[in-house]
Amino acid sequence: MPASAVVLRRSVSGRACPVCAESRCADPAECLGYLTSRPWADCSECAGSGWAGEDDCLSLFCRACGGSGMEEHTARSVVHATVNARTRARLHAYTERLTVKVSGAVVVAA
Repeated sequence: MPASAVVLRRSVSGRACPVCAESRCADPAECLGYLTSRPWADCSECAGSGWAGEDDCLSLFCRACGGSGMEEHTARSVVHATVNARTRARLHAYTERLTVKVSGAVVVAA
């Protein structure tokens, strides 16, 4: 009897936050503050794609960045060429998403 194919399903929205490495931030305000106060650039392992390499059969997303495609860098290590338009757009999207979560939490708490 032939073996059946194993199907792995994981939501693309399950990518990890670049700060806390969780798919749902426990403290969005803390992550937002950290994200906006430090320099970020493309992940050195996946070149900013967020996807695991072809040799990694156990994970869908990059193990180094959790699928975010970004890594924190020191101001000296970030070269202008490594912060491309795709990284800036991804950083902007994470910042907007966390801002909405934080502002929603403030409205609910008030």
